Amino acid sequence: MLSKLRRKVRSGDFSFFIHFFSVFTGIFLVMTVIILQVMRVGVYSSVDSNLQGAVANADAYVSMTMSRTLLDELEEAFADDSPSSENPSSEKNSSKSDFKLKPGTEMAANTSYIVYDSDGSILNNLNTFSGLQTLKLDSDKLGQVKEVAIENYSGHNEKYHLITVAVSSIDYPEAAYLTIAINTTQLGDANSRYIKIIVVVMVIFWIISVLASVYLAKWSRKPILENYEKQKAFVENASHELRTPLAVLQNRLESLFRKPESTILENSENIASSLDEVRSMRLLTTNLLNLARRDDGLTPEIQELAPAFFDDLFDNYSLIAEENQKDFTGINELTKAVKSDKPLLRQLLTILFDNAIKYTGQDGKIVLTVKQSPDKHLLIQIADNGPGISDDDKTKIFDRFYRVDKARTRQSGGFGLGLSLAKQIVDALKGTITVKDNPPQGTVFEVKL
Repeated sequence: MLSKLRRKVRSGDFSFFIHFFSVFTGIFLVMTVIILQVMRVGVYSSVDSNLQGAVANADAYVSMTMSRTLLDELEEAFADDSPSSENPSSEKNSSKSDFKLKPGTEMAANTSYIVYDSDGSILNNLNTFSGLQTLKLDSDKLGQVKEVAIENYSGHNEKYHLITVAVSSIDYPEAAYLTIAINTTQLGDANSRYIKIIVVVMVIFWIISVLASVYLAKWSRKPILENYEKQKAFVENASHELRTPLAVLQNRLESLFRKPESTILENSENIASSLDEVRSMRLLTTNLLNLARRDDGLTPEIQELAPAFFDDLFDNYSLIAEENQKDFTGINELTKAVKSDKPLLRQLLTILFDNAIKYTGQDGKIVLTVKQSPDKHLLIQIADNGPGISDDDKTKIFDRFYRVDKARTRQSGGFGLGLSLAKQIVDALKGTITVKDNPPQGTVFEVKL
């Protein structure tokens, strides 16, 4: 188990996973912090702004609070009087009329006002159940909004945002400080619920990001591994193809070196073999160079090509087919000019024709048709009556150095680079190339550009 875990950790997938995992985790952490901070500011911003705005009317709130305290004390005094008092209700009402509230200083339902003297003693009456009577004066942080938690009569904590300011009241000179407190318990509870929901959602998406990291690690590494394997196979095959002609050349040259007095005529066979190997190496290196250049990108130069362009090619192919004792038929059904890259199109047709020549027998028949498809594309079809290609080989024939017939020599079967070049040309011209059977025997290559 531990060894398997070590292999996983040391694998390339794990390093990719750590990279994606770190990025996603960082993103979600930053998002969570930002969202929670925005929520907190949004929930309490109106409360804090109300507190800051109430400071301007601090003296009025002192008069209002102390007036209510006096009214409450008078009510208690009237309640303690005997029933024989003359018209107590009228006296009570007349007393209340002496304490009228100033316009714009009405009390909010969840706001409490605490008036302190210079010693920090509370001067006004407070709701016994609120627990605010236990709040101590903090004269060191005047004008600053604070958050406090106070235990109420029933033992529960109530949360408040409050601000304390110094006051100077003409009517109540004993009042030195005023604390305005707004109950934020319900806001806090709602904020806590939202925070839990957000944290749960973020954790869920974080888990999803972990799974996404695993998937992306494998997905992003897959093309790298595929390209690496292709490059590795390419180098191995190229080395193999070059090794043989080099070995032949070495043997032939050593043979010539051992016979310094021999004439050219006597060594003509060795010289001819060496020249064949040199031609093969030149063809191989040219094809490799073309592949390397097109791997870096190929920009076609589009121009108009008259139908006669294909007729000229067909004439040349007829001569080559005759030399190889093959039957070639070229069919040109085009009536209008087409737009394409002339050198690339010529090379593409030559590769397909050369492939058909190589893989048909002495009675080989090759038919090359050029026409316009129903969807207005240039359609090229080259059919032969060769041995055909199996379904498994059809998926690999465009790979570099792949040969359907492994027994063929380089002279008769090529290097396995032609169809790979053809595929690159078709891709550069933004087309498609497919291969299918040609009943009763043979193969059809179809290019649509």
